[in-house]
Amino acid sequence: MNFPALENKIYLDTARSGLMYDDLLKWRKEHENDFLINGSQFRANHESFLDNVRLQINNFINSPDSKTCLVNNFSTGLALLLYQIKSSSKILIVNEDYPSITNKIIYSGFEFCSIENTWDLENQILKGIKKFTPDVFIFSIVQYIDGLLIDLDFIKKIKTKYPDILIVADGTQFFGTKSFDFKSSGIDIVISSGYKWMLGGYGNGFISFNKIIPLHHFKKDLNSTNLLEIFEQGHLDTLSFGSLGFSLNQISSYGMKKIENQINLLSSYAKEILTKKKLLSDKIVRRKHHSSIFNIKGDHNLFVKLKKNKIICSKRGDGLRISFNFYNKKTEIDLLNKIL
Repeated sequence: MNFPALENKIYLDTARSGLMYDDLLKWRKEHENDFLINGSQFRANHESFLDNVRLQINNFINSPDSKTCLVNNFSTGLALLLYQIKSSSKILIVNEDYPSITNKIIYSGFEFCSIENTWDLENQILKGIKKFTPDVFIFSIVQYIDGLLIDLDFIKKIKTKYPDILIVADGTQFFGTKSFDFKSSGIDIVISSGYKWMLGGYGNGFISFNKIIPLHHFKKDLNSTNLLEIFEQGHLDTLSFGSLGFSLNQISSYGMKKIENQINLLSSYAKEILTKKKLLSDKIVRRKHHSSIFNIKGDHNLFVKLKKNKIICSKRGDGLRISFNFYNKKTEIDLLNKIL
C-alpha cells in the first residue's frame, strides 16, 4: 500500500484519521465511474455487495457467525443500540472515555454509574461491577485521549464471572492494530467507525452481535432476525462501505500479524523514549501493555513547533496526542525525539 501523504510529512495522527492510499483511491474512482456511466443500475446488485462487506467484517474480527449491521459511524451505532436497551437498565461507564459514549449515557435518561480512569483500570472495573451491579458495561478498548489499552483477557474473566452483564465495546481505536477474536472475547457487542486504523475512509462503521448474547436486556421487539431492519435504516452508501470492505481485504492480504508486530515495535520504542523524557503520565508509565496512542505533555507552542517540522498530531486533553501505525518508522520517532 502506498500512502502519498507520507511523502512530505511525518504523520502521527492515525488516531484522528487513517490515510488514503493509491489502491483505495483507484477503487473509489472505478466505483464512482460505474455510477457515472450506469446510473441507478450501478446498484443493481447492492444487496449482495453489502452482504459481502458484512462477511468481510466478520472475517476480520474472526467471528463468521456474528450478526453484523452496517452503520455510518460508532456514534450512530451506539445511539441505535441504546434505543433498544430497556430503560430500566443500569449502565456502567468509564470517566473520560470517548465523549460519544459518556455524553450519550449521561443525557440518555438511563441510570448510570462511572468508575475512575486510572492506571489500574481493570481493578476499577471489577470494583465498579461489585459496587454498582450494572446491567450493561460500555467502554472503549483503547482510550482515545491517552491510548490506555484495556486487558482483553480481563474482559473474558469478567464475562465468565458475570455472564448476565451486557458488555459493549467501542473498537474504533483498536480494530486494525491487533488481531481480534470476537467469538471468544467475552464481549457481546462491538461497535466501530472505519476511518481510523481500518483505513476505510469516512461514513462507514459497523455494529456486530456475538452469536450468543443476553437478550433479556433488550426491548421485546429486538431479536436475532430483525437486527438489520432496526440498525440499517435508510439507504447504505456502497462507496463508503465498499471502501471499508476493500481496506479490510488489503489489510488482511498485507498481514494483520505483520501490522501488529510493527505497531508493537513502534509503541515499545516510543514509550521507552517518552518515558525517559518524562513526557508521559504516571498512569501510562505504570501500565505493562499499551496501544500505539500516546498523550505527551505539551502546549500550543509545542504543537506549532511540531507542525513547522512537518510532524502531524492532535491536541487532546491536556497535551498532544501522537499515534503510530504500521506505515510509520523508528526513524520518525528518532526525529520526533530530537525536536522534543
